[in-house]
Amino acid sequence: MFQKSSHTPRQPTPSPGATETSTAPGENKVSTHGLSRIGGKTTLHGDISGDEDLLIDGRIMGNVLFRKHSVTVGNDGIVEGRMVARELTVRGRVEGTLIAAEKITLKAGAVVNGELHAPGLVLEDGAAFHGNIDMKPEQDELREAFETGTTHADSAAPESAHPGAVPSRVEEADTFPADDRSTPVSGS
Repeated sequence: MFQKSSHTPRQPTPSPGATETSTAPGENKVSTHGLSRIGGKTTLHGDISGDEDLLIDGRIMGNVLFRKHSVTVGNDGIVEGRMVARELTVRGRVEGTLIAAEKITLKAGAVVNGELHAPGLVLEDGAAFHGNIDMKPEQDELREAFETGTTHADSAAPESAHPGAVPSRVEEADTFPADDRSTPVSGS
């Protein structure tokens, strides 16, 4: 009664303008649909900002400001300046300050010299970092970069900011001498 169709099922086709790029040999391809890209043969002098995710395969000598989006510095990407994004991933080289609202990830092979400011940090084996790290979510750098204003983190401010406040366990634990922090304390 019903005949079996002789044609093969349709395969999904990528939307026009959607491309894929490999981040490194042997790694999964990354879709670049809805993504700005600075190509490997492009050098930009000056600040750049945008309203979509950004992949940097070229060189930027200036500030990168993508506050509501993620920025990835590709394997051959180089950035010399301040980077501000929701999430930052570095596979290439960065010289400067990195500020992320959520997380900074330094992949194997990344070389970063400067400062990292984010509440979350992933540092893979094989990544090189030289500089300072600040992971306090209530830090001034994050407030200024993302214009967040007052948040619930203000309730964890030091006692001097809130007269009569009771110190938290973290503040009490912070009374150990700096050179003894990594040594376990045994009870006697």
